[in-house]
Amino acid sequence: MWFTRFTDEYRDRIIDMWLQTFNDEFPGFFDLVQLRRNGEVVYSLIAEIETPLENCELYDFLPRIGEYHAKRGTRIDQIIRSFHIWRRSFVACSKEWIQTDQFQVSLLEVYETFPSVHERIDEMQKRVSALYWAYFETQLNHKDQTIHQLHGDRLNLLGKMAASMAHEIRNPLFAIEGFLKLIRKKLPEDALYQVEGYIDVMESEFKGLYSQITGILSFSKNNILEEPLLPCSLQELITTVVNLTWPRLNADNIELLQDIDQEYTVTVQRIAIQQVLTNLINNSIEAFSDVTSPDKRISISIQSEGQNYCVSVKDNGPGIPDHIRDSIFEPFVTGKQHGTGLGLSICRQIMEKNHGELSFRSKAGETEFVLEFNKVSSISNVS
Repeated sequence: MWFTRFTDEYRDRIIDMWLQTFNDEFPGFFDLVQLRRNGEVVYSLIAEIETPLENCELYDFLPRIGEYHAKRGTRIDQIIRSFHIWRRSFVACSKEWIQTDQFQVSLLEVYETFPSVHERIDEMQKRVSALYWAYFETQLNHKDQTIHQLHGDRLNLLGKMAASMAHEIRNPLFAIEGFLKLIRKKLPEDALYQVEGYIDVMESEFKGLYSQITGILSFSKNNILEEPLLPCSLQELITTVVNLTWPRLNADNIELLQDIDQEYTVTVQRIAIQQVLTNLINNSIEAFSDVTSPDKRISISIQSEGQNYCVSVKDNGPGIPDHIRDSIFEPFVTGKQHGTGLGLSICRQIMEKNHGELSFRSKAGETEFVLEFNKVSSISNVS
């Protein structure tokens, strides 16, 4: 067969042509010694067109070639281009050989043979690409497992810190709360009437603090507090949180705009969702800490959009810094000078526990967080 004679005589010429062209297109990217070894294997497998690929002696080297390119970070288009160059090298050298061959091979013989050559090159391209991607996916999965392991280690460390922190903080909180109750009992009715509203707010804040501590402990164990899911009015949830945060809003001269006239009922963990809303409003308040402009606004709205009920918390603060936007929901990531970087991580986990989503968009002069509750998991509009 003319092709056997041709591949024996032109072996080095074709490999050199392929190697030179490939290196010219991707200069300095590959180790030329290793690349030539790989090329010699590929050449031998292409040349044995009469033998099924999987029966070729060097077939078992293909996974090594795929692994080599995956480790080198070769792009898939470079692998495909490599086989295009093989095809071009075989065609160019076959024309050259035919013109000088003493046996005068007919063009008909060439035309009858080259479809098999092209099929072998196509099959090689498919196999190497598949092996490359399989190895690449294995490496990605290994990296993902490593990241998850590191994440778990950080959470375990957080759990130990949180347990110690909870013990140290809860004791004085219990004492302060106890004295508040004692003050409520000891004050005469006329005096109690004047300050009872303040005491109510302080006691509510204590409940919020206990919830925050429990949330941190639960988050560190990767398990949000098992509060029952109950039907709740989104309007009522927001109103409750606004009442709790109103003193701080007023003290910081922040205008609060509300568009919550429409009532929607969702089935959620009431205290947990209040914790999410409180955290988002407090984050907006803290975003104004370095803002000197008197125009400070936070707007809260409820909308029905497609399959979701959406609660928006938007402020006209400076925006979230660019360098943390992609990782804002990860533990320990924060733009605050003294922040823990846990608040938004806990909020997102709470939303997932409640079959919802928490997302955001931010630019200079505006940040908006959106809580989405799936209507399928909620009770229909009650307005």
